[in-house]
Amino acid sequence: MQHAIFDWIKAIIRKLIFTLSALSPRSSNKALFGSYKERYCDNSKYLYLHWQQTKFIRCIWISGDQDVIKQLQSQNLEVYYRWSMKGIYHALTAKYYFYNSYIGDINQWLANGALKVNLWHGLPMKKIEFDINTGPMAQVFNPKGSLTLYKQWLFSHQQRITPDLMLSPSPLIDSLFSSAFRLNSSQLLRATNPRTDYYIIHPSQRSQLNQNALQGTSQSASQSHYHSVHESNDQADKPSIILYAPSWRDSHKQGNPYSSAFDWQQLSNHLVTNNQLFLLRLHPNEASLADELTSYPNIINISQLEDVYGFLQEVDLLITDYSSLFIDALPLSTPIYFYRFDEQHYQQDCRDMYEYAEKLPVIAPKCTSFNELLGALAPEAIVKQKKSYRENYQSVSELFWGKDTPTAFEALEEKIGCRY
Repeated sequence: MQHAIFDWIKAIIRKLIFTLSALSPRSSNKALFGSYKERYCDNSKYLYLHWQQTKFIRCIWISGDQDVIKQLQSQNLEVYYRWSMKGIYHALTAKYYFYNSYIGDINQWLANGALKVNLWHGLPMKKIEFDINTGPMAQVFNPKGSLTLYKQWLFSHQQRITPDLMLSPSPLIDSLFSSAFRLNSSQLLRATNPRTDYYIIHPSQRSQLNQNALQGTSQSASQSHYHSVHESNDQADKPSIILYAPSWRDSHKQGNPYSSAFDWQQLSNHLVTNNQLFLLRLHPNEASLADELTSYPNIINISQLEDVYGFLQEVDLLITDYSSLFIDALPLSTPIYFYRFDEQHYQQDCRDMYEYAEKLPVIAPKCTSFNELLGALAPEAIVKQKKSYRENYQSVSELFWGKDTPTAFEALEEKIGCRY
């Protein structure tokens, strides 16, 4: 009981600190950046990198991870520990916060008064934030009763802070973000995403990432196979790259759902026979589950990589389920398979899908069993898939990304309108 009272007092004090942080003067030529799970990744990373190079505004990365801080310092990038004196000072005095999930990516208690730009980490198919009405996250965003609502206001502080601005590439995403984040039209800026724009604008950095991307991620034999075939001039010797990137299964509290979803030995045999590499990219919240699944030839765990955008254009097939990564792959015309081995469970016990998702034109096969998936991985099946869905694929790409949508960099620079 005493411990619970202390938690309430601490939460109230933190809320008071957040309220008072609005009084701090803030510099309009300084922007802070951060990412979820203390990672250096996603939209905020690429906006930070771009502006570091163009000198549009002073860019500072904030993190609670000393390894990330050392990594950026080694690249002569400005970065500070969240609770260092400089980290606190900049959190209180920067005009702009750019983050991938919540203001806690930077500092959730000192952000009041800054212009908060939520770059988010996906264009949603499953319900997000205040649209969630099933599964464990529903109690955070849609609690029942006044007392429970007040409790969530205190204890789920950053989840209930409305961003001042979000990027949206199309009218469809306008409607989703407006509902999920409780935004009006003035809080939406028509633009694509930094993570999908960066390597188009900076193509020379793509090869550098590719060269080092898979080092230290899996079995040495698989690493050697990857590097040898990608350094070869003989295109016929290069393997096909299959990326498996499932969504986070937030209702799985015990066990590893991917152990039973695949026959990993059979998959490995198929990959070796057909000269294919299978890159396993689990959600950061599930990354540890991949450790026991990758002791097989041609299966490489990349779950610990910062992200996949530096080599996404090289992927020959993307396999996902409910993840929005497939949306990022649409402009690249990458063939896609949906592997939904737990569809009924996911829809019942996790989050609901948005209604529009059920009405999308079919752009890819849906597999619900491993045998179905394995048959679809035959090289000739992948080629056929790309031809069969071409028209629907293009229309869905335009639905998400619009036509002639400005880049995130262009749109934000016009909106902010300052240089230092």
